[in-house]
Amino acid sequence: MATYNGGRFLREQLDSFLAQTRLPNELVVSDDCSTDDTLQIVQAFAKRAPFDVVMMQNVCRMGCSANFSRALMNTKGDLIFLSDQDDVWFPIKLERMVAYAQKEHTALVLMNDAALTDACLADTGLTKLGQISSAGLNQNRFVMGSCAAVRRELLEVCLPIPAKYRSHDSWIVGMADGIGRRRVSSDVLQFYRRHEENVSHFIGNRTRRVTRLQRWVAEFGRLVSSRGYCRYLQEILDQEKIFLRGVLDACARSAPPIKQEFEQFSRRLERRVDLLTVRLALSRMPRWRRSIGVLSLVRKGAYKEFSGLKTAIQDLISG
Repeated sequence: MATYNGGRFLREQLDSFLAQTRLPNELVVSDDCSTDDTLQIVQAFAKRAPFDVVMMQNVCRMGCSANFSRALMNTKGDLIFLSDQDDVWFPIKLERMVAYAQKEHTALVLMNDAALTDACLADTGLTKLGQISSAGLNQNRFVMGSCAAVRRELLEVCLPIPAKYRSHDSWIVGMADGIGRRRVSSDVLQFYRRHEENVSHFIGNRTRRVTRLQRWVAEFGRLVSSRGYCRYLQEILDQEKIFLRGVLDACARSAPPIKQEFEQFSRRLERRVDLLTVRLALSRMPRWRRSIGVLSLVRKGAYKEFSGLKTAIQDLISG
C-alpha cells in the first residue's frame, strides 16, 4: 500500500484486511510524507493486526508511482496484492484470488472486478469492467493496480519503476499483458471509492453509466488544438520509450520461456515507438501536407497498432 494524506478513508480499508477469510501474511506501507494522521492510523493498526505490518516513511515526496515501487520492492511474498488507501475489500477477496492464481498458474498478474461507489461507499450498481465495456473499450484498458495480484516472478524483473513513468498500474499490468500473462476474473471483490480527491479521471471510473459517444467526445475534446495534440503525442511517445527500456531490462533479467516472450513484446513496442515518432512528425505539419503521410500509414495498416480509423481521423483533423 502506498499512502499520502489518506486519513479520511484509510481505517475502512485497513479494517477490511482484518475481515478477510484468508488473512494476508504481511502488510507493507510506504508513506509519501503525509501531513495528516495517516502515520498514526497505520501505527495503531499495526498494534492490533495479527500479521506483520511494515511501515516506511519517505524522506521527500516521491509521487504515487515511485512510492508504490518502493513498497513493492520491500515485500517478501510470492503473490503480492496492491492496495489503494481509500478502497474497501470484500472479505473473500484474498481467498478467491489465491484460488484463482492457483488455477491460472502461468499468469503473472491476476485481476478482479470492482464495484464503483461514491465517497460514502454507496453502491452505484456499476463495475469497472462493466464501464469499460459500456464505453466500447478493450479489456486491455483495465489496468487498475488496486485490483491486481502480482507474482514475485514478475516483480523481480520489472522493478524498480522509473521515476519518470507516470503509472505504476500501467507498468506492472502492461508488462504481464504484453507477454500474454495477465488473467482477469469477472468476480467483483472490492469497492472502488470515487471522490473528489481521486487522481484518475479515466472515463471507465465514472459513477454513471457511460456510452461510446461519451467516450468519443471525451477523447476528441482534449485534442482541439495543434499544440495540445502535439504535446499529447509527445507525452505518449516519451512514456512508450521508458516502458520499452523497462521491457528490454525485464528481458535481460528473465529466463526462458519468459525471456523469449519479452523479446517478442519488445519488438512490437519498437514498432509502436517508430510509428508514434512518425505520427508526431506529421502532427507538426499543416493539414494539407499531413494527409499524405496519414493515408500512407493507413495503407500500410499502421493504425492497427492504435485505435484504427479513429486514430487516423484524429491525426488528420487535430489542430
